[in-house]
Amino acid sequence: MDSGQYTAPAKDDKRAAILRSAWGMIRHYGFTKTTIDDIAKRAGIGKGTVYLYFQGKADIMLALTELTNDRIAAELERIANGPGTPEERLRACLNHRVLTLFDIVHKYPHGEDFIGSMLPEIVERISRYVRAQGALLAGIIREGIEDGAFAAEDPDATGRLLAELFEFLAPPYYRLKSRRSLERLSNQTLDLVMTGLRARPRARGGRTARAKAGSPRGADRGDAARTRRRA
Repeated sequence: MDSGQYTAPAKDDKRAAILRSAWGMIRHYGFTKTTIDDIAKRAGIGKGTVYLYFQGKADIMLALTELTNDRIAAELERIANGPGTPEERLRACLNHRVLTLFDIVHKYPHGEDFIGSMLPEIVERISRYVRAQGALLAGIIREGIEDGAFAAEDPDATGRLLAELFEFLAPPYYRLKSRRSLERLSNQTLDLVMTGLRARPRARGGRTARAKAGSPRGADRGDAARTRRRA
């Protein structure tokens, strides 16, 4: 499933028909109002056949959510292994996920049901995808460190933190009412992240400019300034 229409894999025609039917029903009527009877009728099969493939409606929703995240994950892999600097690819990966989810939510009346549902099984699966994305981002960060573009003591922890941070820009949306506002917030956040990640030019003695600013001499100046303010 993507931000356009759902195309089920062709390995099992009946399972694919059930998922196509469920995608069509839930996106227009919502998860709560859609029933197994509705899904079976639209798929042109008996209700009992649905239960041969899925335990219930939550299981169908889980399958649809996984398809969404699988396709996003595949695109993130393509971006991560594609052309561009580490910074460009890191930005593109983080922006792609949040903007794709936004597009799905706003294309259909009940699109948010697919990715904003708080079913425990879905939350756990999404956490798995977030962890995988963190590992992917860590690989890009590691490349940036090797190239001298980034400075991070723990690429794995940094990648994991970024993936988790950007989940706060995923649906449900309460304040972000337009794609432009989400994209602006995402890029502003990325500007801050990149400022922190970029390697600093090294000063004399092998210290970075940031380390030099924190030297005892700098601390002495700060102490003197505080003394003047108290006076």
